Amino acid sequence: MDAIKHRRTQKVLAKTPWTPSLTDGQREELVQELLTLAAAAPYHYESAAKYRNDLTSGLPFRCYVADAARCRAAVDYAAAQEVQAGKISEMLNAAEVLFIVTWLPDTFGEPIVGREPIPFTGNLRNMEHIAATGAAIQNMLVGATGLGYPNYWSSGGALRFDPMRSHFKVPNEEIILGTLFIFPKDAASRADEVVPGKLRNKGKEIATWSKKV
Repeated sequence: MDAIKHRRTQKVLAKTPWTPSLTDGQREELVQELLTLAAAAPYHYESAAKYRNDLTSGLPFRCYVADAARCRAAVDYAAAQEVQAGKISEMLNAAEVLFIVTWLPDTFGEPIVGREPIPFTGNLRNMEHIAATGAAIQNMLVGATGLGYPNYWSSGGALRFDPMRSHFKVPNEEIILGTLFIFPKDAASRADEVVPGKLRNKGKEIATWSKKV
Protein backbone atom coordinates (compact mmCIF):
# COMPACT_ATOMS: atom_id res chain seq x y z
CA MET A 1 0.00 0.00 0.00
CA ASP A 2 2.82 2.41 0.82
CA ALA A 3 4.37 2.03 -2.65
CA ILE A 4 1.04 2.97 -4.24
CA LYS A 5 0.68 6.05 -2.05
CA HIS A 6 4.29 7.11 -2.54
CA ARG A 7 4.45 6.65 -6.31
CA ARG A 8 5.34 9.96 -7.94
CA THR A 9 5.78 11.17 -11.49
CA GLN A 10 9.44 12.15 -11.79
CA LYS A 11 10.73 13.31 -15.17
CA VAL A 12 14.50 13.05 -14.71
CA LEU A 13 16.43 15.11 -17.25
CA ALA A 14 20.14 14.87 -18.08
CA LYS A 15 21.80 16.96 -20.78
CA THR A 16 24.70 14.50 -21.07
CA PRO A 17 24.63 10.67 -20.89
CA TRP A 18 25.02 9.09 -17.49
CA THR A 19 27.14 6.07 -16.67
CA PRO A 20 24.75 3.24 -15.68
CA SER A 21 24.46 2.63 -11.94
CA LEU A 22 23.58 -1.09 -12.17
CA THR A 23 25.59 -4.07 -13.29
CA ASP A 24 24.17 -6.19 -16.10
CA GLY A 25 23.04 -8.76 -13.55
CA GLN A 26 21.36 -6.20 -11.32
CA ARG A 27 19.59 -4.62 -14.28
CA GLU A 28 18.33 -7.97 -15.53
CA GLU A 29 17.02 -8.80 -12.05
CA LEU A 30 15.15 -5.46 -11.99
CA VAL A 31 13.73 -6.02 -15.48
CA GLN A 32 12.50 -9.51 -14.68
CA GLU A 33 10.89 -8.33 -11.43
CA LEU A 34 8.97 -5.53 -13.16
CA LEU A 35 7.91 -7.73 -16.07
CA THR A 36 6.64 -10.32 -13.58
CA LEU A 37 4.53 -7.61 -11.94
CA ALA A 38 3.17 -6.55 -15.33
CA ALA A 39 2.11 -10.13 -16.06
CA ALA A 40 0.10 -10.15 -12.81
CA ALA A 41 -2.31 -7.53 -14.19
CA PRO A 42 -5.90 -8.69 -14.81
CA TYR A 43 -7.16 -9.10 -18.36
CA HIS A 44 -10.48 -10.29 -19.78
CA TYR A 45 -9.72 -11.23 -23.39
CA GLU A 46 -6.72 -12.79 -25.08
CA SER A 47 -5.06 -10.98 -27.94
CA ALA A 48 -5.87 -11.89 -31.54
CA ALA A 49 -3.95 -14.88 -32.91
CA LYS A 50 -2.22 -12.69 -35.52
CA TYR A 51 -0.03 -11.22 -32.75
CA ARG A 52 1.32 -14.56 -31.56
CA ASN A 53 4.14 -15.22 -33.98
CA ASP A 54 7.38 -13.79 -32.60
CA LEU A 55 5.97 -13.26 -29.10
CA THR A 56 3.45 -16.03 -28.48
CA SER A 57 1.59 -14.97 -25.33
CA GLY A 58 -2.16 -14.34 -25.38
CA LEU A 59 -1.74 -11.30 -23.14
CA PRO A 60 -3.22 -8.17 -24.78
CA PHE A 61 0.02 -6.22 -24.36
CA ARG A 62 3.68 -6.42 -25.30
CA CYS A 63 6.78 -4.90 -23.72
CA TYR A 64 10.01 -3.87 -25.46
CA VAL A 65 12.95 -3.43 -23.11
CA ALA A 66 16.02 -1.24 -23.62
CA ASP A 67 18.93 -1.11 -21.21
CA ALA A 68 20.95 2.02 -20.44
CA ALA A 69 23.41 1.48 -23.30
CA ARG A 70 20.56 1.08 -25.80
CA CYS A 71 18.94 4.25 -24.47
CA ARG A 72 22.15 6.25 -24.91
CA ALA A 73 22.59 4.83 -28.43
CA ALA A 74 19.06 5.97 -29.24
CA VAL A 75 20.01 9.55 -28.35
CA ASP A 76 22.90 9.40 -30.82
CA TYR A 77 20.65 7.80 -33.44
CA ALA A 78 18.01 10.52 -33.03
CA ALA A 79 20.65 13.20 -33.50
CA ALA A 80 22.03 11.47 -36.60
CA GLN A 81 18.53 11.19 -38.07
CA GLU A 82 17.77 14.83 -37.15
CA VAL A 83 14.85 13.77 -34.97
CA GLN A 84 13.65 16.52 -32.62
CA ALA A 85 13.27 14.31 -29.55
CA GLY A 86 13.34 17.12 -26.98
CA LYS A 87 12.97 16.01 -23.36
CA ILE A 88 12.79 12.36 -24.46
CA SER A 89 16.52 12.50 -25.29
CA GLU A 90 17.30 13.94 -21.86
CA MET A 91 15.37 11.14 -20.20
CA LEU A 92 17.12 8.56 -22.35
CA ASN A 93 20.42 10.03 -21.15
CA ALA A 94 19.42 9.26 -17.56
CA ALA A 95 17.35 6.08 -17.79
CA GLU A 96 18.60 2.83 -16.32
CA VAL A 97 15.91 0.93 -18.22
CA LEU A 98 13.23 1.87 -20.76
CA PHE A 99 10.07 -0.20 -21.23
CA ILE A 100 7.95 0.51 -24.30
CA VAL A 101 4.53 -0.98 -23.53
CA THR A 102 2.03 -1.56 -26.33
CA TRP A 103 -1.52 -2.89 -26.49
CA LEU A 104 -2.84 -5.07 -29.31
CA PRO A 105 -6.01 -3.80 -31.02
CA ASP A 106 -8.41 -6.40 -32.35
CA THR A 107 -9.44 -4.31 -35.36
CA PHE A 108 -7.16 -1.86 -37.12
CA GLY A 109 -7.93 1.68 -38.10
CA GLU A 110 -6.48 3.20 -41.26
CA PRO A 111 -2.75 2.32 -41.38
CA ILE A 112 -0.31 5.21 -41.42
CA VAL A 113 3.25 4.49 -42.51
CA GLY A 114 5.67 4.65 -39.60
CA ARG A 115 3.19 4.69 -36.75
CA GLU A 116 0.40 2.69 -35.11
CA PRO A 117 -3.16 2.25 -36.48
CA ILE A 118 -5.04 5.10 -34.82
CA PRO A 119 -7.98 5.48 -34.80
CA PHE A 120 -8.70 1.96 -33.61
CA THR A 121 -12.16 0.41 -33.41
CA GLY A 122 -13.99 1.48 -30.26
CA ASN A 123 -15.41 -1.79 -28.95
CA LEU A 124 -15.57 -3.67 -25.66
CA ARG A 125 -12.63 -5.95 -26.39
CA ASN A 126 -10.32 -3.06 -27.23
CA MET A 127 -11.48 -1.15 -24.15
CA GLU A 128 -10.61 -4.20 -22.04
CA HIS A 129 -7.21 -4.50 -23.75
CA ILE A 130 -6.39 -0.87 -22.94
CA ALA A 131 -7.51 -1.30 -19.32
CA ALA A 132 -5.38 -4.43 -18.91
CA THR A 133 -2.34 -2.71 -20.36
CA GLY A 134 -2.85 0.29 -18.08
CA ALA A 135 -3.05 -2.07 -15.10
CA ALA A 136 0.20 -3.74 -16.18
CA ILE A 137 1.91 -0.36 -16.46
CA GLN A 138 0.70 0.72 -13.02
CA ASN A 139 2.00 -2.54 -11.54
CA MET A 140 5.43 -1.78 -13.01
CA LEU A 141 5.49 1.82 -11.78
CA VAL A 142 4.41 0.87 -8.27
CA GLY A 143 6.94 -1.95 -8.25
CA ALA A 144 9.74 0.38 -9.31
CA THR A 145 8.72 2.85 -6.59
CA GLY A 146 8.71 0.08 -3.99
CA LEU A 147 12.25 -0.85 -5.04
CA GLY A 148 13.41 2.77 -4.77
CA TYR A 149 13.69 3.66 -8.47
CA PRO A 150 12.25 7.01 -9.67
CA ASN A 151 10.06 6.50 -12.71
CA TYR A 152 8.06 8.29 -15.38
CA TRP A 153 5.16 7.23 -17.62
CA SER A 154 5.50 9.06 -20.93
CA SER A 155 3.23 8.86 -23.96
CA GLY A 156 6.43 8.43 -25.98
CA GLY A 157 6.78 11.57 -28.05
CA ALA A 158 9.21 10.93 -30.90
CA LEU A 159 9.47 7.25 -29.92
CA ARG A 160 5.98 6.65 -31.30
CA PHE A 161 7.04 7.36 -34.86
CA ASP A 162 9.66 6.26 -37.33
CA PRO A 163 12.61 6.33 -37.38
CA MET A 164 12.68 5.96 -33.56
CA ARG A 165 9.89 3.41 -33.48
CA SER A 166 11.73 1.12 -35.89
CA HIS A 167 14.98 1.73 -33.99
CA PHE A 168 13.38 0.08 -30.95
CA LYS A 169 11.79 -2.63 -33.14
CA VAL A 170 8.20 -1.84 -32.12
CA PRO A 171 5.75 -3.20 -34.73
CA ASN A 172 3.49 -0.64 -36.41
CA GLU A 173 0.34 -2.70 -35.79
CA GLU A 174 0.74 -2.34 -32.01
CA ILE A 175 -0.32 0.84 -30.20
CA ILE A 176 2.08 2.35 -27.67
CA LEU A 177 0.29 3.12 -24.41
CA GLY A 178 3.34 4.08 -22.40
CA THR A 179 7.09 4.46 -22.50
CA LEU A 180 8.26 3.84 -18.95
CA PHE A 181 11.53 5.40 -17.89
CA ILE A 182 13.15 3.80 -14.83
CA PHE A 183 15.89 6.00 -13.40
CA PRO A 184 18.78 5.29 -10.99
CA LYS A 185 18.03 5.45 -7.29
CA ASP A 186 20.33 8.47 -6.92
CA ALA A 187 18.81 10.32 -9.88
CA ALA A 188 17.72 13.34 -7.84
CA SER A 189 21.32 14.14 -6.87
CA ARG A 190 22.63 13.72 -10.46
CA ALA A 191 19.93 15.26 -12.61
CA ASP A 192 20.04 18.62 -14.34
CA GLU A 193 16.34 18.81 -13.51
CA VAL A 194 13.59 16.62 -12.01
CA VAL A 195 10.12 17.68 -13.11
CA PRO A 196 7.23 16.50 -10.89
CA GLY A 197 3.77 15.64 -12.19
CA LYS A 198 1.71 18.80 -12.73
CA LEU A 199 -1.55 17.12 -11.70
CA ARG A 200 -0.24 15.24 -8.66
CA ASN A 201 -2.43 17.05 -6.12
CA LYS A 202 -5.21 18.25 -8.41
CA GLY A 203 -8.73 16.88 -7.99
CA LYS A 204 -7.72 14.20 -5.47
CA GLU A 205 -10.25 15.04 -2.74
CA ILE A 206 -12.32 11.86 -2.52
CA ALA A 207 -15.67 13.61 -2.24
CA THR A 208 -15.05 15.37 -5.58
CA TRP A 209 -14.90 12.14 -7.62
CA SER A 210 -16.73 9.52 -5.55
CA LYS A 211 -20.24 9.21 -4.08
CA LYS A 212 -22.46 6.55 -2.57
CA VAL A 213 -25.28 5.19 -4.73
